[in-house]
This record gives sequence, C-alpha cells and structure tokens, in this order.
Amino acid sequence: MQEIRDMAVDSGDHRTMQKRVQYLDEQNRALVAIQDKLERLSDFRSDMILSHDIPEILQSGIARFQELVKTEACSVFLVDENGFEFRHEISIPERVGALMEKEIDAQIMSGTFGWIISSGTPACVPAEVFGKTESRRLSVMIAPLSNKERTLGAATIVFEQDEDFIRQQTLKLLYILSGFFSLSLENAYLFEDLKKSYFDTIRAVANSVEARDAYTRGHSNRVAAISKIIAAEMGWGRRDLEMIDWGGVLHDLGKVGITDTILNKPGKLTDEEFAIMKAHPSIGAQIIGGIAFLEPLLPYIAQHHERYDGRGYPAGLRGEEIAIQGRLLAIADTYDAMTSDRPYRKGLDARIAYDEIMKCSGSQFDPVLVRAFEKAFKAGKII
Repeated sequence: MQEIRDMAVDSGDHRTMQKRVQYLDEQNRALVAIQDKLERLSDFRSDMILSHDIPEILQSGIARFQELVKTEACSVFLVDENGFEFRHEISIPERVGALMEKEIDAQIMSGTFGWIISSGTPACVPAEVFGKTESRRLSVMIAPLSNKERTLGAATIVFEQDEDFIRQQTLKLLYILSGFFSLSLENAYLFEDLKKSYFDTIRAVANSVEARDAYTRGHSNRVAAISKIIAAEMGWGRRDLEMIDWGGVLHDLGKVGITDTILNKPGKLTDEEFAIMKAHPSIGAQIIGGIAFLEPLLPYIAQHHERYDGRGYPAGLRGEEIAIQGRLLAIADTYDAMTSDRPYRKGLDARIAYDEIMKCSGSQFDPVLVRAFEKAFKAGKII
C-alpha cells in the first residue's frame, strides 16, 4: 500500500514538474519573441523619425503597433490646433474608426483617458465599448504621444486580454514605440513649421512681383487653382495636389529679376526684351535651388514655358522630357493669361481661350493633359 502511495506522489510530482516545464517553455518562447521585436524596433525608429509626412507617419506608426502585437484595432487621435480636443485621424482597420471614437469617449467619461494623458505613460485598461456585444474581454492600451512641452495626441490599441507577464512586456514594447512615434510627429511638426517659414518668405517675394503689375494680380493663385482641377481629373494624389498650390503660387517667382520697364511694358516686347523675359523661369529655379524640400517645385517654376513640340523656353525640352508638372502648369498658365485683362487688350472669352488650348494640343501642350482640361472645362469646373 505504501508503495502505491509513493507511486501516486511520484506521479503527482511528475505532473507538477511537467506543468512547470511547460510554463517555463511558454515564458521562454514569449521572451524570445519579445527579444525579436526589440531588435526590430531599431529599424522602426529610423523609418519613422526620418519621415516628415504626418499622414505617412500615422499610417506607418499604427502598422508598426500591429506588427508588435496581435490587435483588434489601432487608432491615432491628434490634439486640435487649440490644444483642447482629441481628433480622430486614422484607424486600422478603417471600419472601426467610429467605434474607437466611442471607446475613447467612454474612457474620457470614466476619467481613465485624462489620467493616462496627464501621467504621460502608456497604460492598459479594460475596454468599455469593444467586445461588449460579443461578451469578449478586450483591453485598450492608451499611449500618450507627447514631448516635454506639449501633448501631440494618443495612440490607442485594442487587443485580447492575456497573461499578466505578457501584458507587461507588451506595454514595455509599446511604450518604446510610442516614444519613437512621438519624436517622429514632433520632428514632422517642426519640419512643417520650417517649410511654412520658407514658403511664406518666398511667397512674399512672389507677391511683390504681382504687386508690381496690377494686371497680373491674382494670376498665380488662379493658375494653381486651374492646375489642381486638371490634376484631379488625372487622378493625382493628395500630396501632389498640395504641391500644386505652392508650384502655382511660385511659378513666376523669377520675374523678381525682371525690370519694371519690361514687366509692365504696355505693348509688344522687342526681341531683346523678350530674351530677358524668357530668363524668368531660370531665375526662379535659381532662387529656390539648393533647398531640398523645395525641389519638387522646380518643374513648375523652371518648365512652365516649355512646349510639347520642343519650341518653348528656357531649355527647349520636348514631349516627356518636360516634367508632367511643367506640362500641367503650361496649360493653366496659358489659359489664365488669355482670359486675363492686359494693358494692351481685354481678356478673351473663356470659350475662345478653351478653343485655343484645344487647337494647340499635341504642339504646345501635352494631349493627355489637354483631354483632362477639356473634361474639366465641359463639366463647368474651369470658367
């Protein structure tokens, strides 16, 4: 009998030992996975911090969160311009955006959200909205995005509740990543402020050109607007459309180097005067040359007087040798010039200017872009 009891004890000890070994094995696998994720964080850091595009940072950031943790949803909320409200910016998957807003509203009402943001430290709390309809136990990790001076926003991640050990390691990983996220956003905001300062300075110079010529006042803004309409018909993306605003406004920047006697001459320019006027695209390109983030604007400035048939200036480029931005602006610039009043003539009727653009398709202008112009004009988008 004693022998049987001893065997039972040995069997129980064996099962206990098996459970301990299994538990340690699970924890070891978890640690290996966490180590792998920590190694990948160095790559995440360089990718995120080097980017200056806020939508790209947001998209990339929550994608990184999803790579680290199996998530139900990831979202980013940014503080509005007044610094009071958190505005939903992006969610993955996109369909959970409204639900995530309800979750954050519930966390705000409970006081949890405010406490986490004030502490500046990520925390994991039970979900108030997610999983309730299916009676699932889900957690919400809220990570403040901030620097020493201000709160930029918050990243929120919904995931299944797991063992306390795993959750703590997950929070540590997400804490590190949210720090990278915060630094990336702050860099992007500072970069945007720097760009705005540069743009405002250069735009002031460009505006001084239009101030010297009352007949072209507003020309640059109109060219930008017409160009965006055509580009939208072509299916250009958001970032490219934003560049058009600046390219259009600054396309005649080089005229700052042209004397008033030529710029405001009421009659036809002499060959010598026209040769000087033709230098303005090159002058404009020189003004912004060497400023890295203004490089995307160079084709608008340097090539808007090139012709599709190669008879334009200043470089005599032909066809697709001309950047599409230059080919685009050439149409908008010519259309607005024809429909604007000048000292020596009244502006042409819109229909006459339209017919002229159509007549010059394939010679002066890119025929593909002319078709987009035609579609926009017939739809009443260009007047």
